[in-house]
Amino acid sequence: MIPTFHSRLEFSKITRDLIFKHYPSVIAVELPNNLKAQVLEAIERLPYLSLIGYADSIKPKEMNFIPIDPADSIIESIRIAKELNIPLEFIDLSVKNYKPQALKLPDDYSLNQISLEDFYSMINENFEDNYHQEKDKAIGKVNFKNFLEWESDPTKEISAIEKDILREMYMASHLLNLMPVYHRIVFIVGMAHWKNIQYFLEHPNLIEDVDLTLIPHEYTKIYNIRGKDARFLLKELPYHVVKWLEFRERYSKNFIEKLETPEEYNAMESFDKKIFIKKIFLNAKEDYETEFKEYIDLHKLKSLFQYTRNISLMDDRILPDLYHFLIGAKNIVDDDYAWKVLKHATDYPYDDVSDQYDTLDLTIEGGIDPNGRYVKLRRKHPYYYEKNDTIPMKERPEEKYPGEWTQEWEEGQRNIVSYPPEDLVEEDYFAFIRRKALKNLSDQRIKIEEFKSSIMDGIAIRETLRNWGIKNKIFVKNKQQIQGKVDTIIVIFDDEEPLDKKYPYNLTWYAEHDKESNMAFYATNPGKYLIGPGISHVEVGGLLSIFPPDYNFPDLFSGYFDYQFKDTNNKAERLLKAGILYSREKFIVYIGKQPPKKYFYSLAGVKHRTLIYIPLDDFSKESLKTIKHIHLLAGREKRHIAHQYIHLI
Repeated sequence: MIPTFHSRLEFSKITRDLIFKHYPSVIAVELPNNLKAQVLEAIERLPYLSLIGYADSIKPKEMNFIPIDPADSIIESIRIAKELNIPLEFIDLSVKNYKPQALKLPDDYSLNQISLEDFYSMINENFEDNYHQEKDKAIGKVNFKNFLEWESDPTKEISAIEKDILREMYMASHLLNLMPVYHRIVFIVGMAHWKNIQYFLEHPNLIEDVDLTLIPHEYTKIYNIRGKDARFLLKELPYHVVKWLEFRERYSKNFIEKLETPEEYNAMESFDKKIFIKKIFLNAKEDYETEFKEYIDLHKLKSLFQYTRNISLMDDRILPDLYHFLIGAKNIVDDDYAWKVLKHATDYPYDDVSDQYDTLDLTIEGGIDPNGRYVKLRRKHPYYYEKNDTIPMKERPEEKYPGEWTQEWEEGQRNIVSYPPEDLVEEDYFAFIRRKALKNLSDQRIKIEEFKSSIMDGIAIRETLRNWGIKNKIFVKNKQQIQGKVDTIIVIFDDEEPLDKKYPYNLTWYAEHDKESNMAFYATNPGKYLIGPGISHVEVGGLLSIFPPDYNFPDLFSGYFDYQFKDTNNKAERLLKAGILYSREKFIVYIGKQPPKKYFYSLAGVKHRTLIYIPLDDFSKESLKTIKHIHLLAGREKRHIAHQYIHLI
């Protein structure tokens, strides 16, 4: 007997190992026989996912369902039985309107350190007391003879615990019938059921009246489940399930048949979920760096691993679940990285596009059939393994059909506009840069003087302390007033060649109202990374902002103005010279990895302007993302839906 948690890979590993080692005469599983044909058919479809729905009316509003989950130990045992031609028995009782009591279970990853026997012993001792007590009270009251009458009587209510006892009596009776026929039986059953089944096997007089006639259902159907909905069907991370399928393929029946000794079998590579956790984060890191050109360093990765481990331990889990993954990714990096983690953790690449089976669209609450009708799903298995936390991110709608977003972009790309809420964030950041530049300039022009008759702009604490022991004098600050303002900002994120190849797109944006600045920038090609229908993310390589806006501002990247910029070598220098030529205030802020060439300081002097250089490293990478990563919309009408796809912090 293999007591199991449903839909957990650790129990599938144990089941696989025990069946190969003991090679049973028959495999018995906790599934009803009247669904055997559908279950076997759905298993033949793997790795495509299926859900078997069954109900008591022809057009059900609620269905019990059995997920054909590749990570489930019962599904794994059936697959092995088919591969090795071992007889298979479905011995569970099919009952109507079954709503099992939810049981909170611990992290089964501990089975890597303790035996199944010890695990079962500890779990059995710590099942909820009320659950065991209610079952013990109901054992003497449940009468199988009256069961069929109860089922057909709509006024009679049968509790889930009473139905569980009837099922356990039924399975025990079935096992008693199998024992004289088969020499060695392997039985895979939910851990909560085995105690009572064992009791009935030891007291066969209590199950003499069991009728093995199954109760048919009026509605049974196999539904196809898309890969994108895998996380609503599977209890394991879809990424882990995919790796399990690859592991099974690698160590198939043909491979195992070539092994000659038990030592060779024991030396086989073991499947360990823990090693794939790091791979999920690293794969997401590669995607994130490719799209956003933002490097996640080793220090952040270390913090991410530690943080995720710690919050999973706080929730009494050995390994993190999806909720912990996303919380860690959000808090240590950002939302965009968390979306990459979600994509990799829940990616299930197998999709059946044959239309042989109706597809059920799954959500966390239920399913939507092909007719658009919502159906509430009642899981046959009673277990849950983690907190029912919602994913801590806003949902991003997906394409209605492949190529939808690209089509929308191509139709409207000649009428590119910005996203107004994002414009406000950018303008606020530009205002912050202007204030910071003037403050830096003011700080550079502070004179430290000996105190005589006035404390001026405050005591210079450091200078006073430095000289007190020698001169015994107080020093004060004398701040010189800054005459002039900042209207022009140039921010160069990347000026390394070849800029035309890395940032082929150029755009001059004119202010739509007097609260916006004129802006020019070079960036990656819009349309390459679409996040919505006609909504593109771009990475800016360099930008120019002038506020208040000048409505005579030219299109800087137009070939007509090339004569003005013939002394510039690239787009970054073109923006800098344009800032000098078209600024109307005294100070111009230049932010970059390196200060501008002396030529541009001289040119600014000729135009009676002053360049203020601020190193790019003086700003945090997280804050710079507000102006480095922006979105372009293919037409003004996209502004009405953009909030569903662009989530501003």
